[in-house]
Amino acid sequence: MSRTNPDRGGKWGIMGGVFDPIHYGHLILAESARQAYNFDGVLFVPSFDPPHREAKPIASFENRCIMVKLAIEGHDHFSVSDLEKDLASPGYTLAVVDYLQQKHPRTHWHLILGADNITMLDSWHKPEQLIERVPIVVGNRPGYDHDFENSRWYARVKVFIMPMIELSSTEIRRAVKEDRSIRYMLPEDVRRFVENRDLYR
Repeated sequence: MSRTNPDRGGKWGIMGGVFDPIHYGHLILAESARQAYNFDGVLFVPSFDPPHREAKPIASFENRCIMVKLAIEGHDHFSVSDLEKDLASPGYTLAVVDYLQQKHPRTHWHLILGADNITMLDSWHKPEQLIERVPIVVGNRPGYDHDFENSRWYARVKVFIMPMIELSSTEIRRAVKEDRSIRYMLPEDVRRFVENRDLYR
């Protein structure tokens, strides 16, 4: 089976993030959204220079893109794009959505977020325009994130149920630095890449 391509149109999810490194929490969120909404594909878009973060990514943009490619290898409905490096403006999510909608006008895009992201939406660039421009689907387990369920955005997004997994890129980087195991936190090919490139030490 050939890898799905957004050039063919259909219904797609956008999975943005720093992915420093990508881990199973990211992949479970993407796969749960794909199944919940029957997406033809999910496009992973690593952040080039994330405007919402004070601390810059540790790994280079190139290495983070490679890690995403390694993580999704073999999944025919997952793809990755390095489009953010070519954006003239900062890598705001709205700019990414505009770019994809213009480049793939036959594709119906959805933005995939975790419940923790949606609680910070007020701090994003033009959140009202974003939520009007693209449907937002949010992975959550009922009662798991009270801040999200009580936020003003809750009624304006679509919610799907997903398994909860307590993983973070910050914790993985800390474990590497402290010489602790990161096995089973992220795909094995990504773990090997982190070790071979001596990332996060």
